[in-house]
Amino acid sequence: MRRTVVVHTILAGHMVRVHAARRNEAGVQVVTMGQLAARLAGGLLQPVDLNVLKEAVSATLPDVEMGELEPIKGLPGMASAVTATFDKAWRAGIDLSDVGHPRAGALASLEQAVVRRLPASMKRPRDLVEMALRRIGHAPAVIGALEIQGHSEMSPCWRPLLIALAGTIPASWIAGPRHVPDWLKGTKVEVVTAPATEPQPDGHTFLGQQVLAHHVGIAAMPNEPLAQPTL
Repeated sequence: MRRTVVVHTILAGHMVRVHAARRNEAGVQVVTMGQLAARLAGGLLQPVDLNVLKEAVSATLPDVEMGELEPIKGLPGMASAVTATFDKAWRAGIDLSDVGHPRAGALASLEQAVVRRLPASMKRPRDLVEMALRRIGHAPAVIGALEIQGHSEMSPCWRPLLIALAGTIPASWIAGPRHVPDWLKGTKVEVVTAPATEPQPDGHTFLGQQVLAHHVGIAAMPNEPLAQPTL
């Protein structure tokens, strides 16, 4: 049976794969929320890579009038700052053209030009979500049962997709002892909580601690000269 686990970090993804392998599980796919949206949206789509986005911003900046930001758009850190701004705005679900500030308007114009430079396979979060929602009927075959692991929160841009998926496939939020977001209340997402526990060291951990203590003890010994042998 197909099962999809959404993780937040690369390390968490590795751990989920290790646990699945130890249990001889098949049909488990481990993705981020962006990868999940892209997979459901279909084709060879993928979330925008930040390195590619930065290159597109650098190539586009000289050609776009930036208004109040015009005097600083040639500075070395401008491309990185704009890339970070786009990434945060996209994840927050903010449309820069609706902000109503001259600087935001300039950034919105730049955004449109940058998006045209991106590879056709790379889509912004809101575009991926819109395309994925149109193919929500394929979720049982593409995704199967859905688990959100290791999250204490989720970017606003992905929340509509998760809520819609919960109405189509089994969806659970594995919170453990973590905070459960308020926006999950009233949705069909099953929240699984657990009390906090103290980590129990295993044999390998205990041995590692003993070895470390031994080396620390050696390092702490006074640096005295070796005694000379007597005849």
